[in-house]
Amino acid sequence: MIAVSVPLPLVLLGVVIGLTYGLLAVGLVLIYRSNRIINFAHGEIGGFAAALLVVFVVRNNLPYWLVFPFALAAGAGAAMTVEAVAVRRIRRAPAPMSIIATLGAGTFLALFGLAINTGLRRGSAFPQPPGLPSFAVGQLVLTPAYVAMLVITPLLVVGLALFLRFTRYGVAMRAAADNSDTASMSGISPTRMSSITWGIAGVVSAYTAILQMPSAGVMVAGMSVGPALLLRALLAAVIARLDSLPRALAAGVGIGVVEQVLLWNNPSSGQVEALLFFCTMVALFALRRRSGREEAQGSWLAATPWPPLPERLRQVWAIRNLGRLAFVATFLLFVLVSLTTNRAAYTFTLVAGYSLVGLSVFVVTGLTGQLSLGQFALAGVGAIASYQVAVRGGDPVVGVLLSGLTAAVAAVLIGLPALRLRGLLLTVSTISFALMCQGWLFSQSWAFSGGVDPGRPIYFDRAFLSSKSYYLFALPFLAVGFLLVWNVARGGVGRAFVAVRDNEDGARAFGVRAMRTKLLSFAIAGFLAGLGGAVILHAEARVTAGTFGAAASVTVVAMSVIGGISLLSGSLIGALYLIALPAFVPLDSAASAASTLGWLFLILYFPGGVAQLVRPLRERLIVLLARRAGVDPTDAAAEAATSEEASAITGAVRLADAPQVASVEQGGNAAGVQVRDIRRHFGGVRAVDGVTIDVQPREILGIIGPNGAGKTTLFEIIGGFTAPDAGSVIFDGTDVTKLAPEGRAALGIVRSFQDARLFPTMTVLECVRLSLERQSKTPVVASLLGLPTASRRERERDVQARALVETMGLDAYRSKTVAELSTGTRRITELACIVAMRPRLLLLDEPSSGIAQRESEALADVIRMIRDRLDTTVIVIEHDIPLVTSISDRMIAMDLGQVIAGGSPTEVCSHPAVVESYLGGNMAAIERSGRVRRRRSRAAVPQVSNGNGNGHGHAGAADGARCEAVTRSGERCSRAASVDGVCGQHAKVSSA
Repeated sequence: MIAVSVPLPLVLLGVVIGLTYGLLAVGLVLIYRSNRIINFAHGEIGGFAAALLVVFVVRNNLPYWLVFPFALAAGAGAAMTVEAVAVRRIRRAPAPMSIIATLGAGTFLALFGLAINTGLRRGSAFPQPPGLPSFAVGQLVLTPAYVAMLVITPLLVVGLALFLRFTRYGVAMRAAADNSDTASMSGISPTRMSSITWGIAGVVSAYTAILQMPSAGVMVAGMSVGPALLLRALLAAVIARLDSLPRALAAGVGIGVVEQVLLWNNPSSGQVEALLFFCTMVALFALRRRSGREEAQGSWLAATPWPPLPERLRQVWAIRNLGRLAFVATFLLFVLVSLTTNRAAYTFTLVAGYSLVGLSVFVVTGLTGQLSLGQFALAGVGAIASYQVAVRGGDPVVGVLLSGLTAAVAAVLIGLPALRLRGLLLTVSTISFALMCQGWLFSQSWAFSGGVDPGRPIYFDRAFLSSKSYYLFALPFLAVGFLLVWNVARGGVGRAFVAVRDNEDGARAFGVRAMRTKLLSFAIAGFLAGLGGAVILHAEARVTAGTFGAAASVTVVAMSVIGGISLLSGSLIGALYLIALPAFVPLDSAASAASTLGWLFLILYFPGGVAQLVRPLRERLIVLLARRAGVDPTDAAAEAATSEEASAITGAVRLADAPQVASVEQGGNAAGVQVRDIRRHFGGVRAVDGVTIDVQPREILGIIGPNGAGKTTLFEIIGGFTAPDAGSVIFDGTDVTKLAPEGRAALGIVRSFQDARLFPTMTVLECVRLSLERQSKTPVVASLLGLPTASRRERERDVQARALVETMGLDAYRSKTVAELSTGTRRITELACIVAMRPRLLLLDEPSSGIAQRESEALADVIRMIRDRLDTTVIVIEHDIPLVTSISDRMIAMDLGQVIAGGSPTEVCSHPAVVESYLGGNMAAIERSGRVRRRRSRAAVPQVSNGNGNGHGHAGAADGARCEAVTRSGERCSRAASVDGVCGQHAKVSSA
């Protein structure tokens, strides 16, 4: 039995230190609730305020309590400046870029604090708050700073919680954090509320740092709060589910007490970091996945340095292979470095190793949209494997490859708890892993304990002892890493990564298994980091636990962003900037701060990095190459430009007579679906309340109802994006209630989304290629290795995608990104993807939203064509009553989460409950493209059918006559008159 000693003074010390962790966690929670990002500059903001207090109190001999509120205000000002300059500036950029911006801001504040404190004596005591008591409890002396922490801190947190809950500003801050759009419509400025939140968090950080610094005993020039302290705060915030301020404080206190007890009873190095890593994994596993779809994050277009080229320019061989040619030229220049000095060769060996680790950041962040702050720790794990092979006299090439595989396994293990969740919680698990590795793992006897000499490799009796010879040994691994990532980026695996990055819910609806895809990307990233770790390991004469420290993981992320996070060569460009340049041009503290500020402003104004800066040069080179090949770049751009007048939906009707896509449009084997007593409540709101519907194979069921009726929530449940509280969904005789969206897509349940967002950075052609994955999966291993089977599969998929794109009237758009398309063109792109997926059950959520009135009839033909040609069951939510009544075999109406009417379109539209709840007693109120006023009375217009139930009869129509109905916008209907002076759709609505 293990004896554990827990003296009272130790508990008090743990409480005091834990209050520091809890306060930092409170600030992190405040920022996360406001902006949904983790502020990695939070500690440095407080350190900056503490540094200012020291300058005025110690250097200028000003009274402590006079300077104290000024220092708190400085913390608030620094935080608000970071929010305004760094976070707000790139608010529309993806969330990882915001976190990277806070990392840069934190680094700058730490270096700036170091610069302003340069003149102070090392070892000076940090000032204690005067006027507060100091007394001893056993061997523990409670200093005035400790007393202030114990007494004031709980009151501060309780006051903050009450402020947020009961005051007008607190309610406004919470409202802006929960839903900025709704808050704006209520007269609340989300920008102002965000700034106030950051200011409060800055005050909390400054207060924490000022009272925490005296515990160090001596004054540290930089006054920065390092990653180890931040990790404890992050863990407390995660335990509080990134939501509750009191729970965050309590969790911080608990962490502090446990830490002190562990150090007292077992003070061996690294035990605390290992325990914290374990607790972080458990806390992340305990977090529940949020049900439903979350708000879309910023577009990755902001971080994409180069737009796709027009098809005609890509047909020029030199332009199409420009990236390959640039890499070959760069690689040859790298080879020439071996002819210079050993010092230069050593530096460029580090560039190669860091570039490999940077490639791992490109895969996990640039392609998949996650952010890891532990890639250099993974490099260290791989280095251990290579070191163990080396000391046993094994093959060095095998050692390097084994290092990659070891790091890949480690990456999967640490990614499992975080990647199952939305957001960027991978940063929490990976920084915890990095600190655990630095504090414990790398100090083990079988790793780098006390420092080891890894030696240089000996291969086929040749020893690569000099830096120049080893550099030539390392370069091929850099080429292998780039080739691997190039295979990933250009194939189906890369498309799946980008789809998850751009729109995770959309990717899941397309059948992409998001969790598996993110784990695969992290495994590939781990493999690359392991290769980089092995290259760096053998370049060093002596390796210690600090060689692969946590700070290097932040450096490699900054390096990749500087070069271009969405660009394959970005890591190499960034490594030259951050590794090679300082090696030949040493920088002091002030210059380092200026350099950090420089790259911070670079990503703020050019999120695409250095690659975005050189874009004009690249475009000039492309123009030159095009003209030398006899292609006029101006004409190529003009051909790629499409007229806003073009009607892609109208063109899509050609699909009905398109034999060239017969391989794509094989029957979908339509299946019915039964929804049984589905219920879903959100708090006191009954979004869906006991809905039961049966949809037969090949039937088109229309769903109407006012906003808030529960229609989309019902779709979310049928599609698998929201779990019901009760009830079941039966598809083709199989209960799929607990099946994830990607699992349902594999069975043939395909859904569209109201915003038709698709994948903003992907081109139309790439979106269709992605949708073809449901029928023909990309072989992962073959694709990664670039084997002929994968290349052949990719060519076949490209032929199919091009044929379908042309048939759907999208040929002129195929090289355009989805973000460049109008809403109507995005709709037809989405329909093209749906056709390629061959759904058995299709869920269409307001397909006419955002398209022109003249295209609604063409859209109706497309939906019917999908049902007939693809053998598909269709459920459609639609507010355009003429459209939905013209295509539906049967309709239901919903209100307040319940079905209030069902039957034929005519029966539903004329049902008293529908007229009362949906129309407010006026049938014309719901006609999106229907009548607001008529020249004739409603009773004078009989319904005339053309025999197919669509109400498009021709009796009484004069040739060329125009419909007399007037739309809600006040304009006359543009359709041809067919019945009593009106078009068929208005005749049907009137008769209802």
